[in-house]
Order: sequence, then C-alpha cells, then structure tokens
Amino acid sequence: MKSRRTRIAYGLAVAAAVVAVPFSAGSAAADSWRTIGGGPQVFSNMQECEEYAEQAKDRYKDTRCYETENGIYMDALV
Repeated sequence: MKSRRTRIAYGLAVAAAVVAVPFSAGSAAADSWRTIGGGPQVFSNMQECEEYAEQAKDRYKDTRCYETENGIYMDALV
C-alpha cells in the first residue's frame, strides 16, 4: 500500500491536470475577431459599414463595425 504522502501527491497532480486541460483546450479552439476592412476610403458612414457587415455574415460567424479617429472599420469573427 502506498503511503499517505504519495497518495496526496498523486491526487494533487490529477486535480491540477483536470483543471489545466479545459483551459488549454479552450484557448486553442477560441474564435477571434480580425479586422477585414475599413478606413475613410472604404466606409463613409457607420450605416454603410453595418449594411456591408450584414452581407458579410454569410461568409463569417459574425461581424461588427466600429469607429476610430482614423475611420470606420469592420471586424469579422473567424
């Protein structure tokens, strides 16, 4: 029979592995937002971006528009 100390060490190692596996698998499989277009030459206003973003949802999981000091941009969830 293994000592109590050895059983505790094994138990802690198993518990750490059980916690670590979902975190590492989840981060590798996570979707990410990427800028796919925009700028002052592309979208003149937010409505124009949102109309194009609605059409782009056919190709991407989701889309969103946002405005910066440099213009209006669109991100896609890939």
